[in-house]
Amino acid sequence: MHRTSGGMSSREASRRRALPSKAQTDSDNPKQQSGTEVRSNRLAIAIQAGTVLAFVLFSSSIKGQDSEPPISAFWKQQQAKYEAAEAEQKAAWKAFDAPPAFIHTDVDTMDKTPTFYAPIQTCKYLPEFQSIFTDGADGRYFTFAMTFGMKDIIRYHGHSCEHLYYTAAICRLICNQLFTNGVVDRTLLRGMCGATPCGVDSLSYITGGRLRYGTLRIEPDLGHAIVLQRIDTGETWMGAWKDGVNSFNAVSVSGKSNQAIPAPYKRWSAWKGEPDTPESQFADCKIKWEYEHPERRTRLRDIKDYAKYPVEAEKAKVDPSKLLDELESLREYHLRQVFSHPLEASFQIKRVPDFKWEYPHVEPMWVPRPDQRNKWAAHELHPEKEMEQ
Repeated sequence: MHRTSGGMSSREASRRRALPSKAQTDSDNPKQQSGTEVRSNRLAIAIQAGTVLAFVLFSSSIKGQDSEPPISAFWKQQQAKYEAAEAEQKAAWKAFDAPPAFIHTDVDTMDKTPTFYAPIQTCKYLPEFQSIFTDGADGRYFTFAMTFGMKDIIRYHGHSCEHLYYTAAICRLICNQLFTNGVVDRTLLRGMCGATPCGVDSLSYITGGRLRYGTLRIEPDLGHAIVLQRIDTGETWMGAWKDGVNSFNAVSVSGKSNQAIPAPYKRWSAWKGEPDTPESQFADCKIKWEYEHPERRTRLRDIKDYAKYPVEAEKAKVDPSKLLDELESLREYHLRQVFSHPLEASFQIKRVPDFKWEYPHVEPMWVPRPDQRNKWAAHELHPEKEMEQ
């Protein structure tokens, strides 16, 4: 083994040279450094970190000028892919052709009896629907319209709430424009709504929209607004409630404004695709009927705010959990007020021209619906006779 002049092996000498001296260790330890030295070191580190970050951001911006970010490019590619798939389905199966000209209506019954979960069934102007779809997987068009209303939607969702009713009312008004014969063809509809589960469930039930098929999109910036498109024609409408129906404070008890749900005049939401409301329509953006006991609506708004902002409720010495019975009573009263008037008196719609549907950014984004490929197949005149033979 090779030894150094001091009697150590070369390996030991190398290890000792690598170890710092006590003086060096003390100078590197912030506890042993003066306050000025520590601040100087931290400043130097901050400057270095800032320089690195600036370089990264600059490099990214330069790169972005030459090409799209990978995620954006991916969804752009997927959009083109599924537009082509939809066009192919239209050509092959007539899946998005116009509905049948002759449909048997008023052949189905609807449960209108009030009950604990649907107490306002006696209201005169609740939204109701007659709808056609296909008679099963790989099925043909039903030639009879099925009927449903709020009680069915509430059962599907699990409870009664304002947004459930609002969404149905807006959909009813838009469907009056899309299907002038009054029969909603659920094979031709797709829709968008805000992020609330109440709106999503109501919209999904009415339209048959599904994320998997690209016929349901959740757009948080829509707030309480709804967008429906008829697939075969591309005709698109948007709807919201009128000022005076909204049971929330425009500025909450925490002093924060609700950006996604502004006062419904020029804009009804924060959605980027929304067209401005024509000024000629402004005068009709507010309810003209008289709200009996408006102080109850104000109280409803305040209780909702305290439930949403517990810190503010604590400041006001309010326990929202002790106000639940009052909250439910005020909600029922509010809905009775709204649906004691025609839907047009409380809700409004406007057309969205030249709107191009964007498929939801989920996977699988869009696949051809197997229950639509045979919807135009001919019905046998008497299939039961052939089965007897």
